[in-house]
Amino acid sequence: MNTKKLLQEYRDVESEFFDVDQKRKKVCMKLEFKEPKDIFDTNAITKLPVLSDDFMDWLGTSFKYAPKNYKIDIDVSFDNMDGFNEEKLKDVFFKNMVLEAKKAMNRKRLKNRIAIILVCIGLAFLIPMLLLLGLWQNGGVAKDIVSYILDIAATVTIWEALTILIVENSEHTHIVKRMIERFDSISFHQKEA
Repeated sequence: MNTKKLLQEYRDVESEFFDVDQKRKKVCMKLEFKEPKDIFDTNAITKLPVLSDDFMDWLGTSFKYAPKNYKIDIDVSFDNMDGFNEEKLKDVFFKNMVLEAKKAMNRKRLKNRIAIILVCIGLAFLIPMLLLLGLWQNGGVAKDIVSYILDIAATVTIWEALTILIVENSEHTHIVKRMIERFDSISFHQKEA
């Protein structure tokens, strides 16, 4: 059986794993925990709880599981609410999302600075190489070796800078945009007996 036929046959396989509303184009993904502290980073001593990396990874992965162009509702239930209520948990969740967005923007700024520095270093290699090629007339093998070294150094640093600026930044922008467009709601509640 070829892959295309198999994929057609299992086109709506997501409904086997999650609650999928075809009419409203929504997917409800459910998570269960014993208590709210299970979704928090228990090693972080902060005023407001910080969501754990595992929970954040699962949220990011949920966008990959959901069918394309579907909104995502996340339903988180607990055996014991442990003094939390839904409003408090939503407040903690959204503040953590803002913290993650701020962290991502700072990481992007740092990468942009690194890219700019790499471009400057690449130009610092490129300009002497061009001058060397134009001014050093009878260098022979020594001229060739120096020009190749400067050429490689310039090419590598500028290539790395472009990779950071074009590839990594566009991937990050695409992921954040997709999450904002597709995330619909989250609810926190105690499991029903």
